[in-house]
Amino acid sequence: MKVAGADRNRRLITAGAGTALAVAMGLALLAGFRLATQIRSSITALQAASELQTYPGVISQQLTALRERLETREYTGQAHAELTGTVQRFNDDIQLLTKRRGGQSPQLQAAVQSWQAYTPVLAPVIAFSGEPYIDTDSGSSLSESGKMYYDNVRQAQLLAKQNVGVLHRLLTAVSGSLETQTSGAAARLRALLSGGVLAALALAAAAAYLQLTRAKHERAAREAQDQTRDILKTVREGFFLLDADYKIGSVWSEALTHIFSRNDFAGLSFEKLLEDRVPAATLATAVKYIKLLWGDRAHENLMKSINPLGQLEIVMDNGRGGKETRYLQFDFHRVVGPKGGVKHVLCSVGDITSNVLLAKELQEAQENANAQVDMMVGMLHVDPLQLGSFLDTTETGLQLINAILKEPARTDGEFRKKLGGLFRELHSIKGEASALNLMSIAHRVHQLEDMVSELKKRAEISGNDFLPMVLKLDDLLAHLRGVREMATRLSALKDPSPAADGGAARKGAQPGKAAGLARGRTGEDISPTLQALAEKLAKDHHKTFKLTLAGLADVPAPYVATVKDCVIQMLRNSAVHGIESSEARRALAKADVGAVRVDFHRSGDGYELVFEDDGAGISPQALKEAAVRKNFISAEEAASMDTRAAMALIFRPGFSTQEEVTMDAGRGVGMDVVARTVYGLGGKIGVSTNPGRFTRFKIVLPAAEAASSAVA
Repeated sequence: MKVAGADRNRRLITAGAGTALAVAMGLALLAGFRLATQIRSSITALQAASELQTYPGVISQQLTALRERLETREYTGQAHAELTGTVQRFNDDIQLLTKRRGGQSPQLQAAVQSWQAYTPVLAPVIAFSGEPYIDTDSGSSLSESGKMYYDNVRQAQLLAKQNVGVLHRLLTAVSGSLETQTSGAAARLRALLSGGVLAALALAAAAAYLQLTRAKHERAAREAQDQTRDILKTVREGFFLLDADYKIGSVWSEALTHIFSRNDFAGLSFEKLLEDRVPAATLATAVKYIKLLWGDRAHENLMKSINPLGQLEIVMDNGRGGKETRYLQFDFHRVVGPKGGVKHVLCSVGDITSNVLLAKELQEAQENANAQVDMMVGMLHVDPLQLGSFLDTTETGLQLINAILKEPARTDGEFRKKLGGLFRELHSIKGEASALNLMSIAHRVHQLEDMVSELKKRAEISGNDFLPMVLKLDDLLAHLRGVREMATRLSALKDPSPAADGGAARKGAQPGKAAGLARGRTGEDISPTLQALAEKLAKDHHKTFKLTLAGLADVPAPYVATVKDCVIQMLRNSAVHGIESSEARRALAKADVGAVRVDFHRSGDGYELVFEDDGAGISPQALKEAAVRKNFISAEEAASMDTRAAMALIFRPGFSTQEEVTMDAGRGVGMDVVARTVYGLGGKIGVSTNPGRFTRFKIVLPAAEAASSAVA
């Protein structure tokens, strides 16, 4: 800063000196021009005065010659004409000299006065125009007018002899004065010219110095530009300046070209830079933020804290005809001008994609670690036999899923049929995993559901589209093996006896045996699992309700899995769609705590499962509107539907009134799974509701022996 200040002062001094010399030189030239004009006038006057010195003597001589001619009676015309011309020239020249000198010379004034006294005497001579002679017998003689003419000539001659010396001296003095003035003016002109030459030399020296200084600074500027260019080529961040119109300047770092895959930034508006790369709402917020930066009262540190572009997700071309997601970090610094106002806004852009991905990986690793801990804690509260049964059932279900994936298919309809089977199996596994609070398994199954859902949205499906699911399924199977190993160790810790170890080992060696034992038992109580699921659902969805269970300890072994799956799905639906929040219930004059009741009992030759909640109920109109919105039915079909047909929509595959997909709703496969399972056992399912009051599901199952025959 000190060097720059000294350089600026030196340049100001040099420029000031050069300006002063230029002004002095200009004034000298102007004064010289005036002096030259004066000298020219003086020289002309001097020439006129020099000529005037001869006129008195010439006039005297011409008067003498004219007198002699009159005396000898010679021809006087030529002499008279010469005298007239000389007098006229003298009169004109002395008047002109008087005008040029402005009457300032006393000698000239005296000469003019002497000439003015001389002029009346010469006037009769000059004015004579008659014939001076007459012819007589004795010869020529003066006429009367000639005699008067002769007398005037003689008088003028005598006066001329008297005044010729005076006029000559006066005119000589005028010439001397003019010569002195001319010499003085010439000397001053020489001095001015010398000063002008010196000023020109000084100006030339100043110009040379300025040129040398300028060349030096140009070299320094070029070096600075080269260094700036090297910096802009080297830095990994994209740098550019925004002007008051929010347009990019003519200089930017090379990294900006790589970040945005373009190089036409000059004059490009900030809005155009991000257009079609970010959502419209994000772009509008960013533009408003940029405008705020130009406010004089805006606090820069505060503005940085609310920067909406601190981590911006954009979609870019990957150079191979596809798209890729990248993360950019924008930072803004105001450039203040010398008068204090904001001159530019410096923008820096960094590609933080690797950092964001690494942070996500670390977060996922942390979440996985936390999930492992949570899973261990959750497994401690699960009955080992129930856990083993779940693992066996889940492995069987995943093997079925694997078989579905491997099943040959060629047409789009066959592929979509595979997707439907995958959806139902995955949803059942996820429901039971959630019921046992094995969320690491539930989340992985949920991710598989997401993949199936994305495939269902595609216009065309091929076999290659299922390959990512195979990899995800392998990951889930590996996770299940880890869970089983952990369950074995926990079981050993709880019962370290060799018999227990052997039993665990045997169970690990024969995956299907535990399931067989579980399904062969009678009266397995699934109530603790359902109560735990109810508590978890209430917490996850911020609801308050009480689950009442009756008769579940008497569920026959062949129906345990079916009843559990059905109750889990209906319980999730009740938590998501049925039970209202406490505030909503109070507004409807209901108790703050919702009521969910499950009852299993014998009915004739079979069994009856009743699930009921006192929640919002099901609106047939809402079902029809959702079905039309999701293109399950047309508006005309919805208008002609009765209540019974509308209620049947909840059992359609893929139908859900939930707009967003969550862990507990939105897939549209839950009640479809329940209905298929019940119908597969030869049972029936029905639903009754009163909007705003309750929803009741009634499932009728045949006798256990009949169910076994139906399955067989």
